[in-house]
Amino acid sequence: MKALKNYSFALLAGLALLTSCGSDGESGPKTEYDRQAMLTNYAENLIVPGYQSFKTEAAEMATAVSAFTANPSTAALATARKEYLDAYKEWQKVSMYEFGPADEQMLRTNLNIFPTTTSQIENNISSGTYDLQTTANMSAKGFPALDYLLYTNASDAEVVALYTSAPNAANRKKYLQDITNLIKQRAEATYSTWTTNNYSQTFKAAAGTAVGSAVGNLVNQLNFDIDVTKRAKVGIPSGRFTAGSALPEKVEAFYSKTSLELLKEAIRAEKAVFMGQSASGANGPGLDDYLDHVGAMYNGGLLSEAIEAQFDAALAAANAVQGPLSVAVTAQPQAVTKLYDELQKLIVLTKTDMPSALGVAITYTDNDGD
Repeated sequence: MKALKNYSFALLAGLALLTSCGSDGESGPKTEYDRQAMLTNYAENLIVPGYQSFKTEAAEMATAVSAFTANPSTAALATARKEYLDAYKEWQKVSMYEFGPADEQMLRTNLNIFPTTTSQIENNISSGTYDLQTTANMSAKGFPALDYLLYTNASDAEVVALYTSAPNAANRKKYLQDITNLIKQRAEATYSTWTTNNYSQTFKAAAGTAVGSAVGNLVNQLNFDIDVTKRAKVGIPSGRFTAGSALPEKVEAFYSKTSLELLKEAIRAEKAVFMGQSASGANGPGLDDYLDHVGAMYNGGLLSEAIEAQFDAALAAANAVQGPLSVAVTAQPQAVTKLYDELQKLIVLTKTDMPSALGVAITYTDNDGD
């Protein structure tokens, strides 16, 4: 629970009346909230440090993969797998910042289209020639492809054999290195643009709420990420859109069986963004505080507290599922349905109530409605 507010519900309700359209045509509430301070907190304490950690983990993953391909062994494979999972977890913490530099680098497209297309991966390995930027290879790269290449539902010795004695072993090594290096390159380029090229200043200066503003981008991409968590990570594998027929192979990280671990990381990261909370746990000005400032209420209480509580409910539902998720979608359908329902409640609050209170337009579309 956040720190106790220093103002009453009555005052918050009164603040909601102090709204007007600004000279720049913004439709959001104008109650002198210091949005620039909030954006500074996001840029300096969440986004840039997040990309720095992701860049570091991606580099360590690339080093481990290089060591494995240079001398394949079960020990080197274990190290590569560990670094892969560490980097994948860091990705969950920055995936909601798909604007500016991340949008330019097409991070989501290059890093996390799942389920991966194993037939395309094997065709690329067999031919030895491929262009990872073509549409055909959208789902044959990134972390999902690494998941397949490092695990493949085989024993450790069998995986190592694919890189030593199996046909196309040399091509498989090269493909593994190429997709790993692509992740590393895109992570480095995104971090560099935020820092060296100073996109951080651009972000902090765009303090309005109109389409394309920093607040608008942040609210939209946070919601997009929650939508992905709800639909792609849980809904599709659990059969929510296929008349109840579970599709376990469509979970994130199917081969490593770490989908539930990544899912929880995503929910925690999304909550931290909403709260303006850094990786160290420092709670700075965030969207929750902005909602409080404009007097946003929900069922007689603060909307910010309702959203925070719903994040906790979603995480509790995720903790109640016994992994791996690919097994749980058939073995524990009630628990997985509960998880989906809690995420559905969350997205209604963050995608409908929050943008309405802040005067932010949701500009992306999903496929299932809310």
